[in-house]
Amino acid sequence: MGGTATAVETDVRALEAAGLAVGLHFVTGHDFFLPHETINPRLAALLDLSGVQRVPCDRTTRARIAFFHHPQPFQRGVDNPIQVIADNTVIVCHQAPFKGDGALEYDPFLIQRQIRNQFGTLPTWAPISGICRAQLRSFSPLLRLTHEDWPNTFQVGDWTPKREKLTIPHLVVGRHGRPHTDKWGDDRTDIAASLPAGALTRIRTMGADKDFFEALGVETTNWDILPFNAEPVPDFLDSLDVFSYFHSSRWIETFGRTVAEAMLMGARCVLQPELKRTFGDHALYCEPSEVAQVLNAIRNDLHGARQATRQAREWCIKNYAAEFIPARFEALTRDPGTTSRRGPIAASPFTAARKWTGFHRRSHQARKQ
Repeated sequence: MGGTATAVETDVRALEAAGLAVGLHFVTGHDFFLPHETINPRLAALLDLSGVQRVPCDRTTRARIAFFHHPQPFQRGVDNPIQVIADNTVIVCHQAPFKGDGALEYDPFLIQRQIRNQFGTLPTWAPISGICRAQLRSFSPLLRLTHEDWPNTFQVGDWTPKREKLTIPHLVVGRHGRPHTDKWGDDRTDIAASLPAGALTRIRTMGADKDFFEALGVETTNWDILPFNAEPVPDFLDSLDVFSYFHSSRWIETFGRTVAEAMLMGARCVLQPELKRTFGDHALYCEPSEVAQVLNAIRNDLHGARQATRQAREWCIKNYAAEFIPARFEALTRDPGTTSRRGPIAASPFTAARKWTGFHRRSHQARKQ
């Protein structure tokens, strides 16, 4: 129900709009989905598009490119595999393999083997960001990666600001995110510091309710707290002057879709330093304890802040607009992939092998319990 599904929806709509025939197959991964989870209604609605159809399960499916989205559902195999013959097969890697603490989140070798065994096709890995690519490259030359990333994209028309921001020193600061501790700061001090309410700062959040923050011991007396989807996300982001995003050290933000959404809606983004590898000079970076100081700097140069938000929005459009998906698709059909280790690498071969061994040791122990 999160950013991966939204990214898939955007891809499918852009490919269908370009005149390509798209087939969808919803898989049920072993030990991945919770019992109450059902097909995302926004993904199911894609079947109403004239160029989209559900893939038939009783015969082999042929495609120019077969996309497998998100690695983990395939790790233990799926209940409903189909046979696929494709000119090119990629697994779009929406989640980096290493956690924030360095432990391995999943086994990429097991995942690609499961796909080959169950679907009859061996995937090349398509990272959604440089962060993800550096981690996957740790397993080269045993993994083949696409030459270009397959980043999240956006229908820009759906993300158009309706109000002028950063015009007065009083700032509306906030963020949205699901009520999962990995998506918020490590402790109550970091969470409160990243969203510092005050005389010139109004705090707005959406996605996690008041009980979530109270359980963590966060003081939210002067916050405006909205439940999940209380407002359309573009409208919520349009109400903010500053988007302040800090997550737990346990979490790796592989891309940062929420950040790009905020940039498209014209908010100045204040982020933790790790995200600079994705968003470069188009955001401000600091520790949670420094956010109040950064907000004061923004107040002291509102004109410069507005100019920076315009440049960030233009950069997002240039790099992440959905209109470029058809061209990326055509380039991907000609991409032979690479096993090169040249470029940034998150872990040495020795470290990657040690993490892989530790992952399987933990998995074995969990199965014995």
